[in-house]
Amino acid sequence: MRWFLSVIVLAGSLLFAASTIKTAELKPPAPSPKLLALGKQIYSKQCVACHGVEGRGDGEAAYLLYPKPRNFVAANYRLVSTWDRVPTDQDLFNTITRGMPGSAMPSWGHLPQEQRWALVYYVKSLSEKPLTVKPQKQPGADGSGGEGVMQVPPEPPFDAAAKARAVELFRDACASCHGATGKGDGTQEQVDEEGFPTRPRDLTAGVFKGSPDLMQLYRRIVAGIPGSPMPMSDWAFGADAWHLVHYVLSLSSEKQRERVEMKRFEIVAKRVKELPDHPDSGIWRSAPRVNLHLMPLWWRTDRPEELTVRAVHDGKEIAFLLMWTDETRDHTAMRPQDFRDAVAVEFSLAKDPPFFAMGEKGKHVNIWMWKSERQADLEPAFQDLEKVYPNLGIDSYPNLLRAPVEQPLRHALTLESDKTFVTGWGAGNIVSDPQRKSPAEDLTAQGFGTLRARPRTDQKVDAKGVYAADSYRVMFRRSLKPTGKDAVVLSPGSTVPVAFAVWNGSAGDRDGKKSVTIWQELKIAK
Repeated sequence: MRWFLSVIVLAGSLLFAASTIKTAELKPPAPSPKLLALGKQIYSKQCVACHGVEGRGDGEAAYLLYPKPRNFVAANYRLVSTWDRVPTDQDLFNTITRGMPGSAMPSWGHLPQEQRWALVYYVKSLSEKPLTVKPQKQPGADGSGGEGVMQVPPEPPFDAAAKARAVELFRDACASCHGATGKGDGTQEQVDEEGFPTRPRDLTAGVFKGSPDLMQLYRRIVAGIPGSPMPMSDWAFGADAWHLVHYVLSLSSEKQRERVEMKRFEIVAKRVKELPDHPDSGIWRSAPRVNLHLMPLWWRTDRPEELTVRAVHDGKEIAFLLMWTDETRDHTAMRPQDFRDAVAVEFSLAKDPPFFAMGEKGKHVNIWMWKSERQADLEPAFQDLEKVYPNLGIDSYPNLLRAPVEQPLRHALTLESDKTFVTGWGAGNIVSDPQRKSPAEDLTAQGFGTLRARPRTDQKVDAKGVYAADSYRVMFRRSLKPTGKDAVVLSPGSTVPVAFAVWNGSAGDRDGKKSVTIWQELKIAK
Protein backbone atom coordinates (compact mmCIF):
# COMPACT_ATOMS: atom_id res chain seq x y z
CA MET A 1 0.00 0.00 0.00
CA ARG A 2 2.36 2.69 -1.21
CA TRP A 3 -0.32 5.29 -0.83
CA PHE A 4 -0.55 4.48 2.84
CA LEU A 5 3.15 4.50 3.65
CA SER A 6 3.59 7.73 5.55
CA VAL A 7 0.08 7.88 6.82
CA ILE A 8 1.30 5.79 9.42
CA VAL A 9 4.32 7.39 10.71
CA LEU A 10 2.27 8.42 13.64
CA ALA A 11 -0.51 7.23 15.84
CA GLY A 12 -3.37 8.63 17.70
CA SER A 13 -6.50 7.67 19.58
CA LEU A 14 -10.06 8.04 18.40
CA LEU A 15 -10.77 9.95 21.58
CA PHE A 16 -8.14 12.49 20.67
CA ALA A 17 -9.48 12.61 17.13
CA ALA A 18 -12.80 13.67 18.58
CA SER A 19 -11.11 16.56 20.36
CA THR A 20 -9.39 17.48 17.10
CA ILE A 21 -12.73 17.68 15.33
CA LYS A 22 -14.10 19.85 18.10
CA THR A 23 -11.12 22.17 17.77
CA ALA A 24 -11.61 22.30 14.02
CA GLU A 25 -15.12 23.66 14.52
CA LEU A 26 -13.80 26.74 16.33
CA LYS A 27 -13.52 29.80 14.13
CA PRO A 28 -9.85 30.71 13.54
CA PRO A 29 -8.67 34.30 13.95
CA ALA A 30 -8.09 36.27 10.77
CA PRO A 31 -4.44 36.71 9.70
CA SER A 32 -2.90 40.01 10.80
CA PRO A 33 0.56 41.58 11.20
CA LYS A 34 0.18 41.23 14.98
CA LEU A 35 -0.62 37.53 14.70
CA LEU A 36 2.26 37.01 12.28
CA ALA A 37 4.66 38.66 14.74
CA LEU A 38 3.36 36.41 17.51
CA GLY A 39 3.89 33.39 15.27
CA LYS A 40 7.50 34.39 14.64
CA GLN A 41 8.06 34.75 18.38
CA ILE A 42 6.63 31.29 19.14
CA TYR A 43 8.51 29.78 16.20
CA SER A 44 11.83 31.20 17.45
CA LYS A 45 11.25 29.66 20.85
CA GLN A 46 9.75 26.27 20.01
CA CYS A 47 10.56 25.42 16.39
CA VAL A 48 13.95 26.86 15.35
CA ALA A 49 15.98 24.07 17.01
CA CYS A 50 14.61 21.53 14.54
CA HIS A 51 13.28 23.49 11.53
CA GLY A 52 15.98 26.17 11.43
CA VAL A 53 15.84 29.96 11.50
CA GLU A 54 14.66 30.20 7.88
CA GLY A 55 12.47 27.09 8.10
CA ARG A 56 14.60 24.92 5.81
CA GLY A 57 14.61 21.92 8.15
CA ASP A 58 18.24 22.52 9.12
CA GLY A 59 18.07 23.44 12.80
CA GLU A 60 20.76 22.55 15.33
CA ALA A 61 18.97 19.34 16.31
CA ALA A 62 18.08 18.23 12.76
CA TYR A 63 21.00 15.80 12.49
CA LEU A 64 19.68 13.92 15.52
CA LEU A 65 16.20 13.45 14.06
CA TYR A 66 14.60 10.88 11.79
CA PRO A 67 12.29 11.48 9.99
CA LYS A 68 13.89 14.82 9.16
CA PRO A 69 12.18 18.11 10.10
CA ARG A 70 9.90 19.56 7.43
CA ASN A 71 11.34 22.18 5.07
CA PHE A 72 8.79 24.99 5.32
CA VAL A 73 10.38 26.88 2.44
CA ALA A 74 9.84 24.05 -0.04
CA ALA A 75 6.43 23.57 1.64
CA ASN A 76 5.86 20.01 0.46
CA TYR A 77 3.50 18.89 3.20
CA ARG A 78 2.54 15.31 3.99
CA LEU A 79 -0.84 15.77 5.65
CA VAL A 80 -3.27 17.43 3.28
CA SER A 81 -7.01 17.20 2.80
CA THR A 82 -7.16 18.50 -0.76
CA TRP A 83 -7.10 16.88 -4.17
CA ASP A 84 -4.37 19.34 -5.15
CA ARG A 85 -2.12 18.23 -2.26
CA VAL A 86 -1.99 21.76 -0.87
CA PRO A 87 -2.59 22.00 2.90
CA THR A 88 -5.46 24.04 4.23
CA ASP A 89 -4.93 26.26 7.24
CA GLN A 90 -6.89 23.68 9.22
CA ASP A 91 -4.52 20.91 8.05
CA LEU A 92 -1.55 22.85 9.43
CA PHE A 93 -3.39 23.74 12.64
CA ASN A 94 -4.31 20.09 13.24
CA THR A 95 -0.71 18.96 12.73
CA ILE A 96 0.65 21.59 15.12
CA THR A 97 -2.01 20.69 17.68
CA ARG A 98 -1.56 16.94 17.54
CA GLY A 99 2.07 16.66 16.52
CA MET A 100 3.25 13.75 14.41
CA PRO A 101 3.66 10.50 16.35
CA GLY A 102 6.35 8.39 14.75
CA SER A 103 8.64 11.41 14.44
CA ALA A 104 10.21 13.94 16.77
CA MET A 105 7.39 16.43 16.14
CA PRO A 106 5.60 16.71 19.50
CA SER A 107 2.10 17.89 20.23
CA TRP A 108 1.73 21.62 20.80
CA GLY A 109 -1.88 21.25 21.85
CA HIS A 110 -1.06 22.78 25.24
CA LEU A 111 -0.32 26.14 23.60
CA PRO A 112 -3.22 28.62 23.53
CA GLN A 113 -5.26 28.39 20.34
CA GLU A 114 -4.21 31.92 19.28
CA GLN A 115 -0.54 30.89 19.41
CA ARG A 116 -1.16 27.79 17.32
CA TRP A 117 -2.99 29.82 14.66
CA ALA A 118 -0.18 32.37 14.77
CA LEU A 119 2.25 29.52 14.02
CA VAL A 120 0.08 28.43 11.08
CA TYR A 121 0.26 31.88 9.48
CA TYR A 122 3.98 32.31 10.18
CA VAL A 123 4.90 28.87 8.81
CA LYS A 124 2.89 29.64 5.66
CA SER A 125 4.81 32.91 5.26
CA LEU A 126 8.06 30.93 4.96
CA SER A 127 6.89 29.13 1.82
CA GLU A 128 8.54 30.03 -1.48
CA LYS A 129 5.30 29.27 -3.30
CA PRO A 130 1.72 30.34 -2.60
CA LEU A 131 -0.32 27.78 -0.68
CA THR A 132 -3.58 28.44 -2.46
CA VAL A 133 -6.46 26.02 -2.11
CA LYS A 134 -8.64 25.86 -5.23
CA PRO A 135 -12.43 26.03 -5.08
CA GLN A 136 -14.03 22.69 -4.31
CA LYS A 137 -14.83 20.48 -7.27
CA GLN A 138 -16.12 16.94 -6.97
CA PRO A 139 -14.25 14.23 -8.91
CA GLY A 140 -15.71 12.22 -11.75
CA ALA A 141 -17.19 8.76 -11.41
CA ASP A 142 -13.69 7.23 -11.66
CA GLY A 143 -12.37 9.42 -8.83
CA SER A 144 -10.31 11.72 -11.09
CA GLY A 145 -10.61 15.44 -11.69
CA GLY A 146 -11.28 16.53 -8.14
CA GLU A 147 -10.06 19.92 -6.93
CA GLY A 148 -9.96 21.81 -3.64
CA VAL A 149 -10.91 20.25 -0.33
CA MET A 150 -11.91 16.62 -0.67
CA GLN A 151 -15.54 16.11 0.30
CA VAL A 152 -15.75 12.70 1.98
CA PRO A 153 -18.78 10.66 0.90
CA PRO A 154 -21.12 9.04 3.46
CA GLU A 155 -19.67 6.16 5.46
CA PRO A 156 -21.08 2.73 4.51
CA PRO A 157 -21.41 -0.12 7.04
CA PHE A 158 -18.39 -2.35 7.51
CA ASP A 159 -20.11 -5.70 7.25
CA ALA A 160 -18.77 -9.08 6.16
CA ALA A 161 -19.02 -8.21 2.48
CA ALA A 162 -17.22 -4.90 3.05
CA LYS A 163 -14.42 -6.64 4.96
CA ALA A 164 -13.99 -9.21 2.19
CA ARG A 165 -13.72 -6.37 -0.33
CA ALA A 166 -11.19 -4.58 1.89
CA VAL A 167 -9.04 -7.71 2.18
CA GLU A 168 -9.08 -8.04 -1.60
CA LEU A 169 -8.13 -4.38 -2.10
CA PHE A 170 -5.38 -4.57 0.50
CA ARG A 171 -3.91 -7.68 -1.11
CA ASP A 172 -3.89 -6.14 -4.58
CA ALA A 173 -2.83 -2.56 -3.76
CA CYS A 174 -1.12 -2.54 -0.38
CA ALA A 175 0.52 -5.86 0.44
CA SER A 176 3.47 -5.37 -1.91
CA CYS A 177 4.75 -2.65 0.45
CA HIS A 178 3.03 -3.18 3.78
CA GLY A 179 3.09 -6.98 3.67
CA ALA A 180 0.29 -9.52 3.54
CA THR A 181 -0.57 -8.98 7.20
CA GLY A 182 0.21 -5.25 7.32
CA LYS A 183 3.44 -5.59 9.31
CA GLY A 184 5.45 -3.43 6.92
CA ASP A 185 7.49 -6.39 5.69
CA GLY A 186 6.99 -5.85 1.96
CA THR A 187 9.30 -3.74 -0.23
CA GLN A 188 12.02 -2.29 1.99
CA GLU A 189 14.20 -0.24 -0.35
CA GLN A 190 12.34 3.04 -0.59
CA VAL A 191 13.31 6.72 -0.40
CA ASP A 192 11.35 9.91 0.13
CA GLU A 193 11.39 13.06 -2.03
CA GLU A 194 14.71 14.20 -0.55
CA GLY A 195 16.44 10.86 -1.00
CA PHE A 196 16.29 9.76 2.63
CA PRO A 197 15.61 6.03 3.11
CA THR A 198 12.16 5.10 4.34
CA ARG A 199 10.22 1.90 4.87
CA PRO A 200 6.60 0.83 4.65
CA ARG A 201 4.77 1.38 7.92
CA ASP A 202 3.84 -1.51 10.19
CA LEU A 203 0.10 -0.96 10.26
CA THR A 204 -0.35 -3.36 13.18
CA ALA A 205 1.64 -1.00 15.46
CA GLY A 206 -1.03 1.68 15.25
CA VAL A 207 1.40 4.48 14.40
CA PHE A 208 -0.35 7.01 12.17
CA LYS A 209 1.29 10.11 10.76
CA GLY A 210 -2.10 11.76 10.50
CA SER A 211 -4.96 11.41 12.94
CA PRO A 212 -6.83 8.08 12.85
CA ASP A 213 -10.05 10.06 12.76
CA LEU A 214 -12.11 8.28 10.09
CA MET A 215 -12.56 11.24 7.74
CA GLN A 216 -8.92 12.30 7.92
CA LEU A 217 -7.75 8.74 7.39
CA TYR A 218 -10.04 8.51 4.37
CA ARG A 219 -8.36 11.56 2.85
CA ARG A 220 -4.89 10.12 3.52
CA ILE A 221 -5.78 6.94 1.64
CA VAL A 222 -7.28 8.69 -1.36
CA ALA A 223 -4.90 11.67 -1.62
CA GLY A 224 -1.81 9.67 -0.67
CA ILE A 225 1.18 11.15 1.10
CA PRO A 226 2.97 13.80 -0.99
CA GLY A 227 6.75 13.38 -1.07
CA SER A 228 6.65 9.73 -0.05
CA PRO A 229 6.38 6.45 -2.01
CA MET A 230 2.67 6.39 -1.19
CA PRO A 231 0.82 7.64 -4.28
CA MET A 232 -2.65 9.04 -4.71
CA SER A 233 -5.34 6.35 -4.81
CA ASP A 234 -8.19 8.29 -6.33
CA TRP A 235 -9.42 5.03 -7.86
CA ALA A 236 -10.59 4.09 -4.35
CA PHE A 237 -12.74 7.20 -3.89
CA GLY A 238 -16.13 6.09 -2.63
CA ALA A 239 -17.02 2.92 -0.74
CA ASP A 240 -13.69 1.16 -1.46
CA ALA A 241 -11.67 3.79 0.41
CA TRP A 242 -14.09 3.53 3.34
CA HIS A 243 -13.63 -0.24 3.43
CA LEU A 244 -9.85 0.23 3.53
CA VAL A 245 -10.16 2.80 6.34
CA HIS A 246 -12.06 0.33 8.50
CA TYR A 247 -9.73 -2.55 7.62
CA VAL A 248 -6.54 -0.60 8.37
CA LEU A 249 -7.89 0.57 11.72
CA SER A 250 -8.81 -3.01 12.59
CA LEU A 251 -5.14 -4.01 12.34
CA SER A 252 -4.32 -2.09 15.55
CA SER A 253 -6.11 -1.30 18.78
CA GLU A 254 -7.19 2.02 20.21
CA LYS A 255 -4.82 1.41 23.13
CA GLN A 256 -1.88 1.00 20.74
CA ARG A 257 -2.78 4.21 18.96
CA GLU A 258 -3.05 6.12 22.24
CA ARG A 259 0.43 5.06 23.38
CA VAL A 260 2.16 7.20 20.79
CA GLU A 261 0.21 10.39 21.42
CA MET A 262 2.43 12.98 23.10
CA LYS A 263 0.21 14.44 25.81
CA ARG A 264 0.78 16.59 28.86
CA PHE A 265 -0.02 15.11 32.28
CA GLU A 266 0.06 16.32 35.87
CA ILE A 267 2.45 14.42 38.13
CA VAL A 268 1.54 14.85 41.80
CA ALA A 269 4.33 14.45 44.37
CA LYS A 270 2.36 13.16 47.34
CA ARG A 271 3.42 14.19 50.83
CA VAL A 272 4.42 11.25 53.04
CA LYS A 273 5.83 10.88 56.53
CA GLU A 274 8.80 8.81 55.42
CA LEU A 275 10.61 8.76 52.09
CA PRO A 276 11.41 5.42 50.40
CA ASP A 277 15.07 4.40 50.45
CA HIS A 278 14.86 1.83 47.65
CA PRO A 279 13.04 1.50 44.28
CA ASP A 280 11.13 -1.49 45.64
CA SER A 281 10.00 0.15 48.87
CA GLY A 282 6.33 -0.38 49.69
CA ILE A 283 5.95 3.36 50.25
CA TRP A 284 5.80 3.84 46.48
CA ARG A 285 2.45 2.04 46.31
CA SER A 286 0.78 5.02 47.99
CA ALA A 287 1.99 7.45 45.29
CA PRO A 288 -0.18 7.99 42.18
CA ARG A 289 1.39 6.68 38.99
CA VAL A 290 1.44 8.46 35.66
CA ASN A 291 2.27 6.73 32.37
CA LEU A 292 4.08 9.12 30.05
CA HIS A 293 4.45 8.50 26.34
CA LEU A 294 7.99 8.49 24.97
CA MET A 295 9.08 9.41 21.45
CA PRO A 296 12.47 8.42 20.03
CA LEU A 297 14.15 11.35 18.35
CA TRP A 298 15.55 8.90 15.79
CA TRP A 299 12.42 6.88 15.15
CA ARG A 300 12.52 3.11 15.43
CA THR A 301 10.00 0.38 16.15
CA ASP A 302 11.98 -1.27 18.99
CA ARG A 303 11.60 1.58 21.42
CA PRO A 304 10.53 2.20 25.01
CA GLU A 305 6.91 3.27 24.61
CA GLU A 306 6.05 4.40 28.12
CA LEU A 307 7.74 5.70 31.23
CA THR A 308 5.89 5.28 34.52
CA VAL A 309 6.55 8.05 37.05
CA ARG A 310 5.75 8.32 40.77
CA ALA A 311 6.83 11.09 43.14
CA VAL A 312 6.69 11.69 46.91
CA HIS A 313 8.15 14.20 49.34
CA ASP A 314 8.30 14.66 53.13
CA GLY A 315 8.60 18.44 53.24
CA LYS A 316 12.39 18.28 53.23
CA GLU A 317 13.33 15.92 50.40
CA ILE A 318 11.68 14.70 47.21
CA ALA A 319 11.94 11.30 45.55
CA PHE A 320 11.02 10.07 42.06
CA LEU A 321 10.54 6.51 40.87
CA LEU A 322 10.93 5.94 37.12
CA MET A 323 10.03 2.59 35.55
CA TRP A 324 10.29 1.43 31.94
CA THR A 325 10.67 -1.79 29.95
CA ASP A 326 14.05 -2.76 28.48
CA GLU A 327 14.77 -6.30 27.32
CA THR A 328 18.54 -5.91 27.70
CA ARG A 329 20.62 -4.69 30.59
CA ASP A 330 23.41 -2.55 29.20
CA HIS A 331 25.48 -1.57 32.20
CA THR A 332 28.96 -1.35 30.76
CA ALA A 333 30.55 0.90 28.18
CA MET A 334 34.08 -0.49 28.36
CA ARG A 335 34.21 -1.40 24.68
CA PRO A 336 33.94 1.39 22.10
CA GLN A 337 30.98 -0.36 20.46
CA ASP A 338 29.00 -0.49 23.72
CA PHE A 339 26.51 2.06 25.01
CA ARG A 340 24.75 2.09 28.37
CA ASP A 341 21.18 2.44 29.56
CA ALA A 342 20.26 5.67 31.31
CA VAL A 343 17.38 7.88 32.39
CA ALA A 344 17.16 11.58 33.17
CA VAL A 345 14.78 14.09 34.73
CA GLU A 346 14.82 17.64 33.36
CA PHE A 347 13.45 20.64 35.27
CA SER A 348 12.73 24.09 33.96
CA LEU A 349 13.95 26.86 36.24
CA ALA A 350 11.18 29.13 34.93
CA LYS A 351 7.41 28.69 35.02
CA ASP A 352 7.32 29.44 31.30
CA PRO A 353 9.68 26.66 30.19
CA PRO A 354 12.17 27.03 27.34
CA PHE A 355 12.45 24.54 24.48
CA PHE A 356 12.15 21.11 26.10
CA ALA A 357 15.38 19.80 24.54
CA MET A 358 18.21 21.17 26.71
CA GLY A 359 16.76 24.64 27.27
CA GLU A 360 17.97 27.76 25.49
CA LYS A 361 20.53 30.52 25.91
CA GLY A 362 19.88 32.43 29.10
CA LYS A 363 17.19 29.95 30.23
CA HIS A 364 18.82 27.11 32.13
CA VAL A 365 17.40 23.67 32.76
CA ASN A 366 18.50 21.42 35.60
CA ILE A 367 19.00 17.74 34.74
CA TRP A 368 19.36 14.76 37.08
CA MET A 369 20.81 11.78 35.19
CA TRP A 370 21.28 8.15 36.21
CA LYS A 371 23.56 5.96 34.12
CA SER A 372 23.70 2.21 34.48
CA GLU A 373 27.49 1.98 34.23
CA ARG A 374 27.92 4.69 36.85
CA GLN A 375 26.07 2.43 39.24
CA ALA A 376 28.08 -0.57 38.05
CA ASP A 377 31.24 1.41 38.86
CA LEU A 378 30.07 1.45 42.47
CA GLU A 379 29.57 -2.31 42.32
CA PRO A 380 33.01 -3.62 41.24
CA ALA A 381 31.71 -7.13 40.70
CA PHE A 382 29.96 -5.90 37.57
CA GLN A 383 32.80 -3.80 36.16
CA ASP A 384 35.88 -5.93 35.71
CA LEU A 385 37.98 -4.56 32.86
CA GLU A 386 40.28 -7.58 32.87
CA LYS A 387 37.32 -9.88 32.11
CA VAL A 388 36.49 -7.83 29.02
CA TYR A 389 40.13 -7.46 27.94
CA PRO A 390 42.11 -10.33 29.54
CA ASN A 391 45.33 -9.37 27.71
CA LEU A 392 45.25 -5.68 28.51
CA GLY A 393 48.35 -3.73 29.36
CA ILE A 394 48.38 -1.04 32.05
CA ASP A 395 50.76 1.90 32.25
CA SER A 396 52.15 2.29 35.73
CA TYR A 397 52.88 5.79 36.98
CA PRO A 398 54.73 6.66 40.16
CA ASN A 399 52.68 7.83 43.10
CA LEU A 400 54.44 10.95 44.26
CA LEU A 401 52.52 10.78 47.51
CA ARG A 402 54.36 7.61 48.52
CA ALA A 403 57.97 6.69 49.14
CA PRO A 404 59.80 4.72 46.40
CA VAL A 405 59.64 1.50 48.42
CA GLU A 406 55.85 1.87 48.75
CA GLN A 407 55.20 2.10 45.02
CA PRO A 408 52.52 -0.38 43.80
CA LEU A 409 53.52 -2.92 41.18
CA ARG A 410 50.96 -1.36 38.85
CA HIS A 411 48.73 1.62 38.91
CA ALA A 412 45.32 1.35 40.54
CA LEU A 413 42.78 4.08 41.22
CA THR A 414 42.33 4.48 44.96
CA LEU A 415 41.67 7.33 47.35
CA GLU A 416 45.46 7.45 47.89
CA SER A 417 46.27 7.80 44.19
CA ASP A 418 48.19 10.81 42.90
CA LYS A 419 45.83 13.10 40.96
CA THR A 420 48.79 14.19 38.83
CA PHE A 421 48.47 10.97 36.85
CA VAL A 422 44.69 10.48 37.21
CA THR A 423 43.86 13.36 34.92
CA GLY A 424 40.05 13.16 34.99
CA TRP A 425 40.00 13.20 38.77
CA GLY A 426 42.67 15.87 38.88
CA ALA A 427 40.66 18.08 36.52
CA GLY A 428 37.60 17.83 38.76
CA ASN A 429 35.56 15.45 36.61
CA ILE A 430 32.88 14.10 38.95
CA VAL A 431 32.74 10.82 37.02
CA SER A 432 36.42 10.15 37.72
CA ASP A 433 36.13 10.90 41.42
CA PRO A 434 36.71 7.67 43.41
CA GLN A 435 34.94 9.28 46.37
CA ARG A 436 31.69 9.53 44.42
CA LYS A 437 28.94 7.60 46.16
CA SER A 438 25.96 8.21 43.84
CA PRO A 439 25.40 7.00 40.26
CA ALA A 440 23.49 10.22 39.56
CA GLU A 441 24.88 13.38 38.03
CA ASP A 442 23.45 16.87 38.66
CA LEU A 443 23.77 18.80 35.41
CA THR A 444 22.77 22.13 33.88
CA ALA A 445 22.31 23.32 30.30
CA GLN A 446 21.12 26.35 28.35
CA GLY A 447 20.91 24.98 24.82
CA PHE A 448 22.63 22.42 22.61
CA GLY A 449 26.29 21.83 23.38
CA THR A 450 26.15 23.51 26.80
CA LEU A 451 25.55 20.53 29.09
CA ARG A 452 27.88 20.55 32.07
CA ALA A 453 28.07 19.14 35.57
CA ARG A 454 27.27 21.43 38.44
CA PRO A 455 30.15 21.94 40.93
CA ARG A 456 31.23 18.90 42.88
CA THR A 457 30.17 20.50 46.16
CA ASP A 458 26.63 20.86 44.77
CA GLN A 459 26.28 17.25 43.64
CA LYS A 460 23.51 16.34 46.09
CA VAL A 461 21.30 14.08 43.94
CA ASP A 462 21.24 10.44 45.01
CA ALA A 463 19.94 7.56 42.90
CA LYS A 464 19.50 3.81 42.94
CA GLY A 465 18.59 1.57 40.03
CA VAL A 466 17.28 -1.99 39.96
CA TYR A 467 16.97 -4.19 36.87
CA ALA A 468 14.74 -7.26 36.90
CA ALA A 469 12.12 -8.94 34.70
CA ASP A 470 13.16 -6.96 31.60
CA SER A 471 12.54 -3.60 33.24
CA TYR A 472 14.29 -0.82 35.13
CA ARG A 473 13.22 0.86 38.35
CA VAL A 474 15.31 3.92 39.17
CA MET A 475 14.84 6.15 42.20
CA PHE A 476 16.13 9.74 42.52
CA ARG A 477 16.31 11.70 45.79
CA ARG A 478 17.31 15.26 46.58
CA SER A 479 16.48 17.92 49.11
CA LEU A 480 13.70 20.26 48.06
CA LYS A 481 16.01 23.21 48.60
CA PRO A 482 19.10 23.10 46.36
CA THR A 483 22.63 24.34 46.92
CA GLY A 484 24.43 26.53 44.42
CA LYS A 485 23.10 28.17 41.26
CA ASP A 486 21.27 26.76 38.23
CA ALA A 487 19.45 24.12 40.31
CA VAL A 488 15.70 23.75 40.51
CA VAL A 489 13.93 25.02 43.62
CA LEU A 490 11.15 22.69 44.76
CA SER A 491 8.70 23.58 47.48
CA PRO A 492 5.35 22.27 48.76
CA GLY A 493 2.46 23.82 46.87
CA SER A 494 4.51 24.72 43.78
CA THR A 495 4.17 23.46 40.20
CA VAL A 496 7.30 22.93 38.11
CA PRO A 497 7.67 21.96 34.41
CA VAL A 498 9.43 18.59 34.16
CA ALA A 499 10.44 16.33 31.27
CA PHE A 500 12.12 12.92 30.99
CA ALA A 501 14.49 11.02 28.71
CA VAL A 502 15.45 7.33 28.38
CA TRP A 503 18.48 5.80 26.65
CA ASN A 504 18.57 2.19 25.43
CA GLY A 505 22.19 1.14 25.07
CA SER A 506 21.58 -1.95 22.95
CA ALA A 507 19.77 0.25 20.39
CA GLY A 508 22.79 2.52 20.13
CA ASP A 509 21.31 5.38 22.15
CA ARG A 510 23.82 7.93 23.41
CA ASP A 511 23.96 11.67 23.87
CA GLY A 512 21.18 13.21 21.74
CA LYS A 513 19.95 9.86 20.41
CA LYS A 514 17.28 8.99 22.96
CA SER A 515 13.56 8.81 23.67
CA VAL A 516 11.96 11.83 25.33
CA THR A 517 8.74 13.29 26.69
CA ILE A 518 7.45 16.81 26.28
CA TRP A 519 7.13 19.10 29.31
CA GLN A 520 4.84 17.73 32.02
CA GLU A 521 3.57 19.46 35.17
CA LEU A 522 5.03 18.41 38.51
CA LYS A 523 2.73 19.47 41.33
CA ILE A 524 4.25 19.21 44.80
CA ALA A 525 1.48 18.66 47.34
CA LYS A 526 1.40 20.87 50.43
